Amino acid sequence: MKCQSLSVIGDPIAHSLSPLLHNTMAAELGLPYRYGAERVAADELPAWLARVRAEDIAGFNATMPHKLRLVPLMDRMTGPARYYGAVNTVRNDGGVLTGHNTDGDGFGLMLASLGLTFHNARVTVLGAGGAAEAIVGRAAQDGAASVRVLNRTAARAETLRAFAPERIEALPLAEDRVPSDTEILINTIPNGNNLDWSFVEGLSKNCAVFDILYAPPVTELLRRAGARGMAAYNGLGMLIWQAMLAFSFFTGEAFDRETMAKTLFLAVNRNTSV
Repeated sequence: MKCQSLSVIGDPIAHSLSPLLHNTMAAELGLPYRYGAERVAADELPAWLARVRAEDIAGFNATMPHKLRLVPLMDRMTGPARYYGAVNTVRNDGGVLTGHNTDGDGFGLMLASLGLTFHNARVTVLGAGGAAEAIVGRAAQDGAASVRVLNRTAARAETLRAFAPERIEALPLAEDRVPSDTEILINTIPNGNNLDWSFVEGLSKNCAVFDILYAPPVTELLRRAGARGMAAYNGLGMLIWQAMLAFSFFTGEAFDRETMAKTLFLAVNRNTSV
């Protein structure tokens, strides 16, 4: 059977673990897929889509800065992509590009694997980009008691209130605006290490802290949270759960996700310990 091409695009992209995850899944399931990574700048996106169609690339994932830019360029959109207003997974069906989103469901599944839930939780999200949009949307969908979105551009944060205006609040990004009653804190800002994380001292030690970055594995936010004995998680879990959803979307293959998640965590640990 002919090997089919998959990829992840972004700028930057050299740090991505997606090729390791997807190639591991293909090998475990005995499927003829080869997954690579390509740096594609924002202004190169239309040319990349033309190449996907011309070369019959089976599909691709997208990270910064493409998740929002892909939305108007798709031929079709799945329900999750329309709901979240962002695309991180694209399947090519004979030149027809279908945009999908696995970020929100991936984050929700990761929470469940940790014994956590958005339901009735007071959530604070730092940042309002494509990943934040999916997380806020999932939190609203799962019945979060409240979601506060802190972002440098207030107008952008305000757009996320559309998921549940009565429960979502948009605030300017400032350390003293993080509510002390936060039960789940999620940082989605790529350069979050430039922030003053002293507000962590004012949070309950029962607050679960997430940073969707996975490189470095311990950010300053996670270091401070861990030093207080708080549950602190980087973005590897979210990456692994959304990657499994994306791989099924590309291939149509079903598999036991709990078992595969353990395999992928082991693969990452082996790779990063070399």
